[in-house]
This record gives sequence, C-alpha cells and structure tokens, in this order.
Amino acid sequence: MNTCKAFFKSGPTLVGIGIAFAFLLIFFIVWLTAYDGVSDRLENLRVGIVDHETTFYSSILEDSLPFTTITIDNESAGMEQLNKREIEMLIVIPEGFTNSIQTEEGVMEYYINQAAPSMSKQMMENAVKEITTKLNEYIFTVKKEQVINVPEEYIKEGMQLLSYQSVRTEIVQVNHTEGFAATMVPLLIILASFVGSMLMSLNLYQATQNLKSSFNKWSILLSRFSIQLIVSGCLAVLTISLLLLFQFELQVSVFESIIFQTLVYLSFLCFTQMFTILFGMAGMLFNIISLSIQLVTAGVIVPRVLLSDFYQQLSTVFPATYGTSGYFTIIYGGASLTEEMLLLCSIIVITFGVTVVRVVLTKEKNEEVSLQGN
Repeated sequence: MNTCKAFFKSGPTLVGIGIAFAFLLIFFIVWLTAYDGVSDRLENLRVGIVDHETTFYSSILEDSLPFTTITIDNESAGMEQLNKREIEMLIVIPEGFTNSIQTEEGVMEYYINQAAPSMSKQMMENAVKEITTKLNEYIFTVKKEQVINVPEEYIKEGMQLLSYQSVRTEIVQVNHTEGFAATMVPLLIILASFVGSMLMSLNLYQATQNLKSSFNKWSILLSRFSIQLIVSGCLAVLTISLLLLFQFELQVSVFESIIFQTLVYLSFLCFTQMFTILFGMAGMLFNIISLSIQLVTAGVIVPRVLLSDFYQQLSTVFPATYGTSGYFTIIYGGASLTEEMLLLCSIIVITFGVTVVRVVLTKEKNEEVSLQGN
C-alpha cells in the first residue's frame, strides 16, 4: 500500500493516468462527431455520366442515384477525373445502346476507381446493382406494353420482371490492385508514421531540456532538424523496402516513393515538434487530438466529402490527408504525387517556421542568469 501511495504522489503517474483518460475521451468525441450524419451526405459523392446516345437513360440514372451526377463529354475526360479522384465512378452509355436493348442485350459500362476509400468503392458497387435493377424493370415494362421482342413466357401474369434481362453490367475496376492488404497500407503507414513521430518528438524535447545548459538554442534547433531529416530518410527507405519485401507492386518509381515518404515523416515530425516546442509536455495533448482527427479525416475508410464541412476544412491543414492521398497513388496508381509533395513541403515550412519563431522568443540560460545578476 505504501508503494501504491508513493506512485500516486509521483507526477509521472498522474500524467500517465491523465493521458489514458484523455485518449479515450478525445477518440470518442472526435470519431463520433466526425462520423455523425455520414449517410445523410451521400449527395456529396460525385458520379460522372458519358451518354453517347443522348437519350432519356441518363435521366433515369440521375433519378436512381443518391449521389451528385455530372455530365462528361467523353471517356477520356471522365477517366482523367476518375484518376484524380474528382469523381467516384464513371458511367458510360455506349453508342447504339437503345437499338441493342430492343433486339438483344444492352451493355452499360461502369468504371470504379479502386484508389479510393473502402466505403466509397462498396457504395459504388451497390449502386451499380440498383441501377441495373431499375433499368431492367423500366425496359421490361415498356417492352411488355409494346410487346417488343419479349418472349411470351415472360409476359405471363406473375412472372418476375427480372427474369428477362435487357441490360447487362460491365464493371471495370480502374487502378485495381490484388489483395485486401493493399487497402490497409495507407492507414498502416500513416498511423505508424505519425505515432512514431509523436513519440520521437517527445523524446527529442526531453533531450533538449537536458542540453539547454550546455549548448545554445540555435545549435540545438539545427541539430534537431538534422536528426529529423536523417531519420525521415532512413525510415522512408525502410518503409518502401518493407512494401517491396511483402511483394506490393508500386505504381510509381522506388526513388519517388522514398522521397514522398521522407516528406510524410518529416512533416509529421515538424508538426508534432511544433506543439512540444510551443507548449512543452502539454503539447502532447494537442498531438493526441491531431492523431484522432487525422485518422478520421485522412480519407482511408470513409470519403472526406461525407464528413461535415467543419471536418472537411480541418482535414486540409493536416499532413495525413496528403500522405493518404499519395499512398493511394503509390499502391493503386492513376495520379501524380506532385501536388501532395508540394503540400507536404508547405506544411514542413510552416510548422518549422512556427518553431523557429518560438525559439527566437525563448531566452537562453545564460541570458536569464545575466539578467538576474543585473
């Protein structure tokens, strides 16, 4: 019992218990508020339609889908938007579709981008089934009334409408990668990178406190950044090597992947370092909050467009958002890493700039001593 009392009289014990409670409260509050109302914002998902027939079938698709539909001139423009993840699915009504369903079976083409959150892909696949069902029901009804190319056995009363198929679906999985593990790679790397950077920043801060009396603040800051840059590069090499070891096929070059992961880890380190420099040990609370928010808003499982406007805007300032987007490209392909890399560089510059300003305003030990002597 005396030992137990001694533990509770120790500051680190109370801090550890407080962190455990903070983790639980923060994750509950952030995750439940962020995911609230996701199913009510399905219209935020965008689907493109290329209609070569210029018929009323595109209007049927628009009425059938709970998503926002946009008309696209051709497949080339549609595929470009699909690869950039500006739309979730591309629907193509081929030329001659109306004539084909009158004489035989028409084919409706659906292109679904696999470099997207799991929830988005599943919703698009379910939407394809619903669209096909409604189109077949509608076309069957028209044919039954006009008695056009419908076998007599299908017109008999009580026969299931879907016994006669006029429309067949052709689903093309764009940027497809085999294996369920590939879908979890972005989340795995982002989570491991941020937690690792958070713990590293904490330990570097504690080391800084011990070195303050022996070295000036600028040499400490420069050394910290040098260590962060070297560690980021080494961890990037290790990360990409592990992906290759586990036989993941990278859709961009190994060199570009390493540079990208270096920027991801360095942005995480500068981000978490900023809070520890600004607030000391209390900065870890802000890092815990940012960890929770980034896991929700990064767009690995749930598309960011389905979150509330507040969380969508908040996601734009966090590096995990661009890290996730970049890893969709590395694992699935379809887009370029240039934009994500530039945004990560911006985050590095801004967060390190805030750290520099804080260091400028910090008085060194020898300055404090001289002021006290005067």
